[in-house]
Formats: sequence, structure tokens, C-alpha cells
Amino acid sequence: MTVIFSMKTNQMLKKEAVKKKIGKAAMQCFRKYGLEKTTLDDIAKAAGMSKTGFYYYFKNKEDIFLETAFEEGWAFLADLQKKTARKKDIGKKIWYYLQSRFLYYEHVLRVSKVNTVTLNTILPSFFNLYDEMREKEKEYFKQVLQLAVAQGALKKINAAQTASLLINVSDALKHSTEQKSILRGEEKVDYRQSMADLKLFVDQVIHNALP
Repeated sequence: MTVIFSMKTNQMLKKEAVKKKIGKAAMQCFRKYGLEKTTLDDIAKAAGMSKTGFYYYFKNKEDIFLETAFEEGWAFLADLQKKTARKKDIGKKIWYYLQSRFLYYEHVLRVSKVNTVTLNTILPSFFNLYDEMREKEKEYFKQVLQLAVAQGALKKINAAQTASLLINVSDALKHSTEQKSILRGEEKVDYRQSMADLKLFVDQVIHNALP
């Protein structure tokens, strides 16, 4: 029994290693050619494997993009939370975190040259993967707010509700902007107004929560 379990574990580790290799090669192709113009042949060649073997790990290039982007996203958020902890003012903490995650998302789409047509195609799968990440972000934000209340930087508030509100509004502004660009047939999404609206919202939330 133990030997079988060990074999399965090794197989899983090998599969994950190959998937990471494919993901790394794919992201290089996306950044060079763009997600839409990259072919599976491009990715297979960059990864040094056959196109036939490729299908054992991924169904299509969109799946590779999303899975790899999310894996990189987890690492980004872990680093962002460490950097956010160094900010002393609670208002600066909240804005730094929300602004940074917004800019990172925009950066990933930009360097991979994801246009609105492709974005519209991958959004349903994106939301399926995003639920876990969003809930962990809300939990993190709740802890940040609870600490600020305990230190007297904020008056007593419902930290869980406020954390959820901040993340939800940030995402709503971002996705509303995307949907408008998709419906208008624009090639790229301009997030500048959403960022400005988010900053105003954060400032108001913090102002109302100050002791």
C-alpha cells in the first residue's frame, strides 16, 4: 500500500513539474506573440515536447494562461501582503494593497497582449478559479482591519463586512470597465477611471472609520 501511494505521489510531482514547464514556456510565448496569436505548436516547441503529449496536461492555451497566471498570482499576493504589512498608516495599507493587485492584474493582461475578445472568452473560467483567491484575500483584509481597530487606528467596525466590501467594490469596478470595453468592441481596456473611482471609495471608507 505504501509503495503504491509513493508511486502515485511521484507521478503527481512529475506531472506538476511538466505542467510548470509548459506554463513557463507558454507565458514566454504569450509575452512575445500575445495570447490570441500564440499557437499550441508555438508552446509545444518552446516547451520541447510534442503537441500530442501536450493534450495530456492541458486542453487549450487559455487553460494554460489561466492556471499559470493564477499560480503566479498566489506568489504575488503573498509578497504583496508582506510589503503591505510594512506600511504604518491603515489608509495607506488598504490603498497600497488594492492599487497593487489592480495594477498587477492589468499588467498580466497587458504583457500577455490579451485583447477584449479573448478576455471575454476566458472570463467565465477566470471566475471559477478566482473564488478561492478572493475569499483568502477577504480573510487577510479582515485581519488587517481587526488589527487596526485593536491598535486604535480605526473605530470599532465590522471587519469581515468591510473587508468583503472593499474587495467586492474593487473587483466590480474592474469587471464593469471590462464589460463596457467588450460591448463597445474596444481592443484594450482602460482602467484609469476605475482606479480613480476606487481611490475615492477607499478614502471615504477610511474617513468614516477613523476614530
